[in-house]
Amino acid sequence: MLEPKLKVAVDYEKCHPERYDNGVCAAILECPVNLWKQEEPYDSPYPIPGFCQECGTCVESCPLEAIRML
Repeated sequence: MLEPKLKVAVDYEKCHPERYDNGVCAAILECPVNLWKQEEPYDSPYPIPGFCQECGTCVESCPLEAIRML
């Protein structure tokens, strides 16, 4: 039986890209498959659904603990 795929989720109440250098989210910089997008610096980042490899790098790289796996 196939295991259900985990999904990455952002708690936008905890997410504050303005606290990062140049307004760029740490998860964007660390994701090995470039799953994350951010339209402009200081905008909230969002994951592209369906491409997550469930590595957890984004969860570990977010100092604000705004990212988790569901």
